[in-house]
Amino acid sequence: MPVSAEWNDRSKSLIESRFQDDWSLEEFIEARKRWHRMIKSVDYRVPILLDFSESHEAPAGALRYLCAIHRTPHPRQGHIYITGLTPPYEKFAPFLLDGAADPAKAARLVDSIDEAVIPQ
Repeated sequence: MPVSAEWNDRSKSLIESRFQDDWSLEEFIEARKRWHRMIKSVDYRVPILLDFSESHEAPAGALRYLCAIHRTPHPRQGHIYITGLTPPYEKFAPFLLDGAADPAKAARLVDSIDEAVIPQ
């Protein structure tokens, strides 16, 4: 699946979403719906890691949909962590990092999942 959405481990402390080349906006929308269902299944704030390291091409309209992460978050969605930014995503970074009305839902660039702060 070009856009995955999986728990990082059995503790369900972080959702990992990996983007692979040839992903579509429809696949991203479905992954976001899955994030919401996953977050709904727990009663705490859940951060999300977006990993773009295996994707080098973004579909037309991607920026608008990626920015929607901030506009329509789940109430218990935590920080968004972003890793693996390669062209064309480097130019998206300012838009992905800004726009969260709630600082608890802000996005942060990280080099790896190990830098993502996972609540205990």
